[in-house]
Amino acid sequence: MNENKNIINILTMKIGDDTRRQCHINVAMSIIVCISAGIMLVMNILKHSTLMTITSLVLVAGFTVTGIMAGVLKKIRASSVVMALILTGVFTVFPISGGNEGFSVLWVLLIPLFSISLFGLRIGLGMNFYFLLLIIALFYSPLNVHIADLYTDNFMKRFPVLFIADSATAQFIALSSEYYYKMTRLQVYTDDMTGAYNRKYFMEMLERPDMRKNDLCISVIDVNGLKEINDSKGHAAGDEMICSVPQFARKAFGKDAIIARTGGDEFAILTVGSREDIEKKTEKMKEYAAKHKGKLIDHVYLSVGSACQSDYKDLDPDGLFRKADKFMYEDKTAYYSQKGHDRRHR
Repeated sequence: MNENKNIINILTMKIGDDTRRQCHINVAMSIIVCISAGIMLVMNILKHSTLMTITSLVLVAGFTVTGIMAGVLKKIRASSVVMALILTGVFTVFPISGGNEGFSVLWVLLIPLFSISLFGLRIGLGMNFYFLLLIIALFYSPLNVHIADLYTDNFMKRFPVLFIADSATAQFIALSSEYYYKMTRLQVYTDDMTGAYNRKYFMEMLERPDMRKNDLCISVIDVNGLKEINDSKGHAAGDEMICSVPQFARKAFGKDAIIARTGGDEFAILTVGSREDIEKKTEKMKEYAAKHKGKLIDHVYLSVGSACQSDYKDLDPDGLFRKADKFMYEDKTAYYSQKGHDRRHR
């Protein structure tokens, strides 16, 4: 059960700049479909095939629009939805209209093969579920009287079985591919020791255009007394201190916050909210740390500095990070001054 839950979590999580990846897919798909449908449009006009001419025209016009939406307007999600709706509508026409059985099989069987890879998990599975219900309804329900004259008896019996087998196999392959793709991305962007994101991921997030939000806040965390714990209780205890920090951060800031290990005992948090809200969450995080009872340690003390875009409107995310880092060192200096220790002996 836990293993299945872990697989689902990996499949549904967003890792890195998935939006950029989807943008490239949508633009490429729009170009390919426009070219293919354009060739089909000319052929269907020459053959005087009215229905196929209309569907080809819809594909050319529709995918021209989706290409502009993705490549120019950067409306990636909307582009994916429109593409899926166009293909769903056009591919619904094929089994209902009849015609060449091989042609119908060719196109409808393609849906499970590319929907998840092109449109993502939710849209892809939604399309597959719709076409599965459509095929069952058309071939195995009383609705089949409307298409019985369009196909041979053998086709009526075999095509639904073929589609179900194709759908199950294609979705298994697509989900497996998506899982291992995200596992690879997760390994690239995750700190092995703590399970938090690593510095590479954090710095890439800072460079993303959508990070420039008015309510963006960055917090920098540093563990106090690590050297003392390493010297007195051993490096295993020090490692326990470091590994516990993401737990406190997630508990205080919530699952939507991006928590990254940016150095040895330093962490950073990307989140949104007001300065007052971030201050409250920071205090909670410090309380959780101070009350921590682990296997080798019985408390953790943190120094934290936060900077919010609402207070520093002229700073970009990288500037906010440096400002938060400055405030963290001020907090650390105050901590050691209160304890009466030289800060160099952390």
